[in-house]
Amino acid sequence: MGDVLLMTDTAAASLRDTVSSFAPHLQILELVDGVEFSEDQLESITHAFFSADCWPDRSTPFLKTCLAAPRLKWLQSASAGGDHPVFGRFQDRGVEVLFTPGGSAPSIAQTVMMLLLALVRGLPELLDAQQRRAWEVRSTVDVGDLRVGIIGMGSIGAEVAKLVAVTGAEVIGVRRTPRGDEPCETWPESRRDEVLSTSDVVVLCMPLTDETHHSIGDREFGLMREGSIIINVGRGNCVDEEAMIAHLQSGHLGGAGLDVFAVEPLPEESPLWSMPRVIVSPHSSGTTDRSIRRTEDAFIENLRAEVKSPS
Repeated sequence: MGDVLLMTDTAAASLRDTVSSFAPHLQILELVDGVEFSEDQLESITHAFFSADCWPDRSTPFLKTCLAAPRLKWLQSASAGGDHPVFGRFQDRGVEVLFTPGGSAPSIAQTVMMLLLALVRGLPELLDAQQRRAWEVRSTVDVGDLRVGIIGMGSIGAEVAKLVAVTGAEVIGVRRTPRGDEPCETWPESRRDEVLSTSDVVVLCMPLTDETHHSIGDREFGLMREGSIIINVGRGNCVDEEAMIAHLQSGHLGGAGLDVFAVEPLPEESPLWSMPRVIVSPHSSGTTDRSIRRTEDAFIENLRAEVKSPS
């Protein structure tokens, strides 16, 4: 039985010729909505590309197919990290699982800048006034006069730091152990509270781990400056969402730009939907044509290396 690569029909349409050019022996099996695979087809799958177009609606059928493929040995994901437990199940089976940690980082950084500028410069108020046809002149501040703290200085945090620094803002990063090559001044985790308490804007870029789960909660929000802004493009469960909502409702937090949530899709009954100084983004900060091309390029590069030295 030969090797078979599982891809969505969308990914196959753009990548089939490239894959065939260096791996003609690798047959491609396409995931098509509503079409079930036979036992023989599941048995044949050895490689899989969990492409960006799987998110969100096709994630479950694609990963279920992979879990049902007993010969699967190699899985490339377009996601930045593997905090979802399903990836651990593959690794426990001995499947080589690869991620694309920097693929969407520049695109996510642009979303952070959009959220930061919108909340600092009063875009929600402008849009509200426009709806009411009200000519209301407000004074705002320059981003360059602010301190922006970035919690989590991986590939995403680094891109955020570079982009925010262009405004002239003071940027301080936090990571467990600074390496010295970060694009901004970076402090160790032991000084995180100091960054929280002295920043005007706090950007969360942490992965979800046992240590980061609910690591920003009532105590941490209480440390933050009155009127400060929180932006989260890491993982929703890094934040105690109920505590954040309480601090937004009290006015202690001056606003929030959120791309990730504890439950996704965000439930209709969540008060976050209707808060005037909260911007909700549906976990799509990194979904751009360019970021998709980056993840596809990483997949092709990694697949080339894999077929040259098969396990």
